Amino acid sequence: EFLALRLMNGNDCAGRLEVFYNGTWGSICSNHMSQLTAITVCKHLNCGDGGEIERDFKYGRGSGPTWLDHIECTEQHSSLWHCQSDPWDPQSCDNRAEETHISCIGRKGTMTPATFAECPNSTGCSDREKLRVVGGQDVCSGRVEIWNQGSWGTICDDSWDVADANVVCRQLGCGSAVSALSEAAFGEGTGPIWLEKVHCKGTELSL
Repeated sequence: EFLALRLMNGNDCAGRLEVFYNGTWGSICSNHMSQLTAITVCKHLNCGDGGEIERDFKYGRGSGPTWLDHIECTEQHSSLWHCQSDPWDPQSCDNRAEETHISCIGRKGTMTPATFAECPNSTGCSDREKLRVVGGQDVCSGRVEIWNQGSWGTICDDSWDVADANVVCRQLGCGSAVSALSEAAFGEGTGPIWLEKVHCKGTELSL
């Protein structure tokens, strides 16, 4: 079970709230949701200490499942996963008008990883240049791919966890990992599958 949050159709800190659960991104319903819950979401996403629920639905409607409803957070909750809610259900909302739209007061710090040549355009192909992420919202999220034997390929998610993701993020110049998603969260690759059952301690400099 892998969980992650994101805000869609706005920016990193404003948009339609979605959760990754059971291999699929889906919406969260806004029934009984208070501003305190919105603030908890913003803190969870490192988007400042304040936020509010948008009622004009300017961030569009989702198309996947609607996973959660009746989320109630208190001041003691620093993460949405600690808050009370109804059980997981792919049809939690009665209709798309109940989807949650949130705007946070903060913005995530902009991180600009160092620019590297990418294999095979680089003459040396260092460890850094043999790694990339594809299909994410920025250069620090996506499907992990490695360069080997003249082609880009993927890594199996068997035993893949945050320790492995930490090594990838560090190698890409992206800081620490926020989460390690599975079930092809950023789409399936088309090349060979080069690695499986990766086991990192999380402190290594290279995958």
